Amino acid sequence: MSPPDAAALRLKAIVEADPGALIRLLQLFQIRNVTPVRVHSRRLGCEYVEAEIELNPAEMTLDTLRLIAAKAQELPITMVAVVLEPAAGAAA
Repeated sequence: MSPPDAAALRLKAIVEADPGALIRLLQLFQIRNVTPVRVHSRRLGCEYVEAEIELNPAEMTLDTLRLIAAKAQELPITMVAVVLEPAAGAAA
């Protein structure tokens, strides 16, 4: 595996359960030519989807990920988008 999980950058978002919602969220990375290491999503009832996007820190800085989270928050399909700090993964 590439970098250890503790070093990975993560974005977590709650979006509407719209068929195009995940694609719209992933487009924020595509326009920066960054491919996530892992994308995990799950339905939260009928109305929402929780998405967690893991990125290689060698491809993106934490500041850039925070900017993407702010852009994701502006999408009308997004309820909340937050950056999970790398130190939080090390404590688990």
